[in-house]
Amino acid sequence: MALRRCLRLFLTVLVLVLLLALNACAVESPASSAAPSATAAAPPTTDPRPTPASSKGPARNLPRPVLPESAKQNTKEGFEAFTQYWFDTIRYARETGDVTPLKEASQKSCKMCQFQIDKASQIHANGGWSVGPVRAVRDFQADMILDPNKNVIAYFVLEESGSINYSKDGSVLTRHAAGTAEGAQVVYAHFDGTKWTIAEAGRA
Repeated sequence: MALRRCLRLFLTVLVLVLLLALNACAVESPASSAAPSATAAAPPTTDPRPTPASSKGPARNLPRPVLPESAKQNTKEGFEAFTQYWFDTIRYARETGDVTPLKEASQKSCKMCQFQIDKASQIHANGGWSVGPVRAVRDFQADMILDPNKNVIAYFVLEESGSINYSKDGSVLTRHAAGTAEGAQVVYAHFDGTKWTIAEAGRA
């Protein structure tokens, strides 16, 4: 009898051990149920605000120069306003690398226009940028008489702010002091019935 009781007790203990082992395999620990999810990195944000060119880098998000309504008129005042606008497109091209407004305001045969386009493109193609110059047209004189090429001619004084050209690494390439351009300046422009374009410009 004692032997049977021992066998029954042994079998009971064995069954309990097996049940406990099976339960341990079936239950999955919370730690192993799922790997911790990695936190997704936030995408970098770009500041949409207009940022002028500076010693820290080129201009960003600058609005294109706006052609004044007065610059669309075939008058002395319209000619002067358009000439000022043309200089504004040069500054915009130098600071942003976008030469489109300058091209639209210039004739393809204009050597000074092409020089300014090439200069702006070259600076930015090499990773550099410009700060300024801001140019202001003063004492604008034009009789609005057409020359043989159907252009009108104006003479004026050009005031310039200081300007700096930077290389890709931020070092200064060239620096120009503020002042008045030497001598009288001249500009030739054509009005085609709807808009002006610069035919040539430079020293008189």
